[in-house]
Amino acid sequence: MEFQKTSVIHAAEYDAASRTLDIFFSNGSCITYFGVPRPEYEGLVNADSVAEYFKTRIRGHYECEECVETRRWRSTKNAGTRRSRRTIH
Repeated sequence: MEFQKTSVIHAAEYDAASRTLDIFFSNGSCITYFGVPRPEYEGLVNADSVAEYFKTRIRGHYECEECVETRRWRSTKNAGTRRSRRTIH
């Protein structure tokens, strides 16, 4: 599935085994959401408005914490290298 970047959300990665969803924001931060069903991830990456779907269906609906990869993500982003994180398992 092709993920359409927004001005706020740069990328998303889903791990079906752990049911975690990592959202990589354009400002360099990353949040991991726990207990996210696969259909919710598929809905996000296929939404007409990814940002709106995120705001109404994910943010505030699942436990979350800052990604452990945030430092690496920020350094990669600041180095001018773009990473695509739209993996579907």
